[in-house]
Amino acid sequence: MNFKIIKEKVTNAKDIAIFTHIIPDGDAIGSSCALAQCLQNMGKTAKVYIQEKLSDEFEKLGIEDLITYDAPKSADLVIITDCSNSERIGAYEPFIKESKNSIAIDHHIAFDNFAVCNFLNAKSCSACEFLFDIFTEIGFKIDKRMAELLYLGIIRDSGGFMYNNTTAHSHVVVAKLFDLGVDFESINRQYMSTITMKGAMVLKAALNNLVFFEDNRFAMSTISVSELQKIDASINDTGAIVNQILSIEPVEVAVLATEVNKNVFKVSIRSKYDIDANLLAQKFGGGGHKKAAGCQLFGTREKISEELLKIMREHLKG
Repeated sequence: MNFKIIKEKVTNAKDIAIFTHIIPDGDAIGSSCALAQCLQNMGKTAKVYIQEKLSDEFEKLGIEDLITYDAPKSADLVIITDCSNSERIGAYEPFIKESKNSIAIDHHIAFDNFAVCNFLNAKSCSACEFLFDIFTEIGFKIDKRMAELLYLGIIRDSGGFMYNNTTAHSHVVVAKLFDLGVDFESINRQYMSTITMKGAMVLKAALNNLVFFEDNRFAMSTISVSELQKIDASINDTGAIVNQILSIEPVEVAVLATEVNKNVFKVSIRSKYDIDANLLAQKFGGGGHKKAAGCQLFGTREKISEELLKIMREHLKG
């Protein structure tokens, strides 16, 4: 891949707008904010445009100077990280499509090449790992703050190096981040083994709604908008709940369907062994990775549950 194009476009731009996918997770926040910090260090005007309030778990990152909730108006250059298609950018999609100078940096298998210049490495465990490689090759300096943001994305998308998307190169990258002074102990504690109070309440609701099928190989939970509202929570507080469901033995496929608006559900799918979560998500128009994917479904709680159960049963029996 010719990363020199990225260096050339960044060098020639002054005002750079950065985007990532809606309901951003650790890799989305880590990659976009590490990029924003890098560009600000170079004297560029750079911000990450976020549409909704971030989850409480990200408050301690101290990234207020890197993000903005204002709508984008203009930019010399647009860069999108950790986003497989323009639809996942949400309300800012028209701005992206109108840009004649855009770069997308991603690691998802199902990638749509929606920007003017597209860079994909599906072998990277995370967008943050891929971004580290890009920074290194084109000579963009990585400071400690950038290193910690990159580390956050790597550990979250690799499941603390437990997922099979983790490679030897992932560990090499992390070793280099350690050399830059990453406080891995506090980051691991905060973002891999800590849950917010709202997150705990959402987990409680998810477990109350949890059902098992196919000799307990398939587990599914749904959370309604009203249930989230009762505890003053949002989709951002669902965090790693689907991973916790997957950790139950002998579950092989875990699904969490969270209602984000009336009859609109964000579905997270996680899998073990040889079951392809990406393939399952694609049956509903979604996608992602082999062991972690997602999609969006429309309908009542009962309707979308029936649809999910039908497809999962067919797949597990097949």
